[in-house]
Amino acid sequence: MSALTAFYHRYEKYAAVCCFFGGILYDSLTLGRIDRLTDNLILLGYLLILGGLIVLVGGLQTGRFRHARFHTYQWLYPLAMQFLLGSLFSSYAVFYFQSVSLTRTAVFFGLIVLLLVANELIKERLTNLPLLLAMYCFSLFSFFIFFVPVVLHAMNHWTFALGVLLCALALAGVLAAIFLKAPDRAGLKPSGLATGGVLVLLLVLYLANWIPPVPLALRSGGIYHRAEKQGTSYRVEMVRPPRHLFWKKSEEIFYLRPGDRAYCFTAVFAPTDLHITLFHQWQRYDEKRGEWVQTDRMSYAVSGGREGGYRGFTYKQALSPGDWRVDVENPEGQLLGRIAFRVEAAGDRKLEFVSLER
Repeated sequence: MSALTAFYHRYEKYAAVCCFFGGILYDSLTLGRIDRLTDNLILLGYLLILGGLIVLVGGLQTGRFRHARFHTYQWLYPLAMQFLLGSLFSSYAVFYFQSVSLTRTAVFFGLIVLLLVANELIKERLTNLPLLLAMYCFSLFSFFIFFVPVVLHAMNHWTFALGVLLCALALAGVLAAIFLKAPDRAGLKPSGLATGGVLVLLLVLYLANWIPPVPLALRSGGIYHRAEKQGTSYRVEMVRPPRHLFWKKSEEIFYLRPGDRAYCFTAVFAPTDLHITLFHQWQRYDEKRGEWVQTDRMSYAVSGGREGGYRGFTYKQALSPGDWRVDVENPEGQLLGRIAFRVEAAGDRKLEFVSLER
């Protein structure tokens, strides 16, 4: 240990960066599906070790732990916590990116990325107990709101409430371990305010539907002139895109002919054995009112487990020219994704169709 200590002090200025990128690299090499038990147990292990280190750091500051051995290696604690926080936030960035849409849910994903970057810059503050507890609260919350639905094979307000309860109990346990028998309890109030404030903020974001609906994720989606199931696959038809737009796999402009239907096809990933109903909310932009108006809300059942997502579609026939969009939502109204398109009259345009298997 003396040799390791000497090596650390020699290259101390590089230690924080190495721990930060080490955590990201480790996750990128080992991380799999959000419902894979081994990955979730690894993340849970990170949280348990991180909680233990926070108790250790807090115990040293409050006089709870006085043995010289605890002080000897205290230079190592911030590095270990930085590695764990880097691993956790990079994992959450991967998982939540899959569920985020370019709407207000991007705010929560932005917070994860911000904490991921900030973790590399705050090594000197990783002994600040309120800051540590605030980051730990965010880490616990981000984990339990997708871990509980994966374990219980259900996703609703009750599973979310259970995740929040587990988060609160873990935080209470850490605070009790630090302050219950500590000679100095001056830090209890700021630490409690920090954790409580973060938890309240996250609850507000959830109630405002600003948190991505993990573990669900919209894998793909688009608008088509026709969609049907053929055995175990789906066949969709779309207007052939221009040659310079050869990569297009759905219709951004829907050319409407008399009697045409617009089909919204989506593939949504859900954990194995999770059964849930999803909704396609069709909306048209009303230029006179200057707002989006819902015209239909159609549902279809999802059975999880397929890597590429559970596939399904809804369709609408009474269309009118203008801007349209389809919001893909879970029963709680959380937004998985949004598919925007414009309806234009086909007129005399000759439409050439191409068939795709999805």
